[in-house]
Amino acid sequence: MRLRPIGYGMAASVLLVAALARSAPVSAQGGFDDERPAGTPYKHQGNWEPAVATDPSNANVVYQLITGIGARECSPRCPGTSILFRRSTDGGATWGPQTFVCGLACKGVGWQFDPQIKVATDGTVYVVFMNTFDPGAVLFTSTDRGTTWSGPVTMNGSLAYMDKPQLVISPSGHDVYVSFNGKHSTYVVASHDGGHTFLAPTKTNDDDLWWYSDGGANAPDGTVYFTENGESGSASGGHQNGPNQISVLRCTSDPAVSCQDPTWTTFGTSAAPPPCPVFACYPDYYAPTPSVAADGSGRLIVAYSFSTVPNGPKSLFVRTSTDGTTWSPPDLINARGDTSFPQIANGPSSGDFRLAWQDDRTGAFNTWYTASSDGGSTWSKQVKLSNLTSGAPYKSAKGYTFPDGDYFGLAVGSTGTSFAIWGEADGSSIYCCGDVWFTRGS
Repeated sequence: MRLRPIGYGMAASVLLVAALARSAPVSAQGGFDDERPAGTPYKHQGNWEPAVATDPSNANVVYQLITGIGARECSPRCPGTSILFRRSTDGGATWGPQTFVCGLACKGVGWQFDPQIKVATDGTVYVVFMNTFDPGAVLFTSTDRGTTWSGPVTMNGSLAYMDKPQLVISPSGHDVYVSFNGKHSTYVVASHDGGHTFLAPTKTNDDDLWWYSDGGANAPDGTVYFTENGESGSASGGHQNGPNQISVLRCTSDPAVSCQDPTWTTFGTSAAPPPCPVFACYPDYYAPTPSVAADGSGRLIVAYSFSTVPNGPKSLFVRTSTDGTTWSPPDLINARGDTSFPQIANGPSSGDFRLAWQDDRTGAFNTWYTASSDGGSTWSKQVKLSNLTSGAPYKSAKGYTFPDGDYFGLAVGSTGTSFAIWGEADGSSIYCCGDVWFTRGS
């Protein structure tokens, strides 16, 4: 494993002035639909940490996954916290009912969480989520758009603990990669038969940080990238309270090894994150996180939040690369409020990237969006996706009270439509009470 440190670049104050000088006026809505709730509405439970994917061969087909806390549709025989699936066949205008990816078949599993979803060019749907920490991440596949599922396929090998999976597939779905946390170790596991079987996990770090994967991408040459934040601190368990190292993990494909020649590039160490005042919230809830996307030409963009002030607000930056080894200096996208959970996705043409995040610049939280058509050189005006000021107890003219879950979903269809899905909550408790919301546009 080789670590390539990259300097933080220009001083943050210089970047801030430059970014604010060139920023465009904020649009109230842009070309997006009004946000809509997804799944079961607010009922003193939580629906959070959603994911979204589009079918690359059919622009009308869109999929959503939701982590349903206290899901009761098949209670008491299914996990109380379950992964819920639904499908649209008209480009997100209407949606079918929520169904369980693994409900009754997962009887005895205490909870499911951290869903990921990707779709191959032949329409096969790949879903990974946690079936508790042991066996950990499991894979399900569907060849009939989620009507039926095959799985679960385990991938933990000899490990008895897995957390926070991040899924990447090749366009055909033949190659499936999952990066996951193993406490003070981080691993990548690969399948080269469409997810039927997996190689042994490859340990990719040689330090003592607590690594979490936050994004992944497959470049056209088959190289796989995962963005990761390495947590440090004195807190017990898997939620550290200290500084976070922001890095990119690069794996080359190998039929016998899950991650050949793992190479790490670090963008610096962000200060300890802002505290989370919500009941039972963990100290790394607002930890800085990175996300990565690759376009058809092989250009990569990493979007990440970062702060130089302990417990201070984080700003949003991007870096670009054409080879996954050499990266541009940081470009500041947003310094208003505390930026959290950036998500980036590539569009159908070269240089087309979409970026979304949540911040509290208004005194409440909102979900924001911008896009680039020139590979990250310039970015469009920032659009507020969470545009409704009522409709749930936690909504107001300023925004919503709390971001429900520490990540969300962003995907782009083959005709260029962006699909975003995120969580909003009242802040009464970390797991209650809120809903998942979504929108589409460009």
